[in-house]
Amino acid sequence: MKLFCNVCIIVFACTTLSVSCTKKEIITRTTTDTVLLRAIDTNFLMNARSWIGFSYQSLGLIDSGASSYVTTPEGIRFRGQGYRLGTRIQTKSEIGIYNKTLYFKWKGNGGGQFAAFVVQLKYDPFTNDGQVPIQGVDLATFSVNGTVPGSTLIQNDTWYYTRVQPVTGTDNYQVITAFGNYNHLGGNVIAMRTVPIYTKSGFLAVRMGDCYAGIAAFGVLGECRIASN
Repeated sequence: MKLFCNVCIIVFACTTLSVSCTKKEIITRTTTDTVLLRAIDTNFLMNARSWIGFSYQSLGLIDSGASSYVTTPEGIRFRGQGYRLGTRIQTKSEIGIYNKTLYFKWKGNGGGQFAAFVVQLKYDPFTNDGQVPIQGVDLATFSVNGTVPGSTLIQNDTWYYTRVQPVTGTDNYQVITAFGNYNHLGGNVIAMRTVPIYTKSGFLAVRMGDCYAGIAAFGVLGECRIASN
């Protein structure tokens, strides 16, 4: 896999996911919202069976298990599938985010080599990922054991807290990542950027890509929630 999983199209049974029947229109015309899913404060279960995993090696849905993604006391642990071939985990259905703040607690380990980790909003769950976002928005990009253009260097096995907050009166969201805690709770900020999000619904996701150590690399999602502030 090249940088951040530029493989091909992922195909699996449509009955696995809940996708808006008009999502195609949203994807092709992102200058305005055509569907607004109800945004509800939600704490997502950190249970592997409550999420969907995708392999950039098999080009499809992968079952939870020791070789893919599992439930641990820390959260959902997902691992590399092969040399430079990572994994994406995402919610099972589209989530409305209008006027809501998103929270992700996560960490990664490159297995001693380079690996990239990306927090994202995925519009089309059947498509691949790449350095240039494909059918989605890359909210924040990080890497261990080296950097590439656009990534922020992080430490292995350290919890990071990414908070995605709407900017009032705009389509922009402020994405702030800190360690120790979320930025508004005293965390130490390591990265901050403003990202336009025109389509206010999608699949919340975290992915690992370009993992040179293959199956020795892994990530952990410890928390994901939506709140009013």
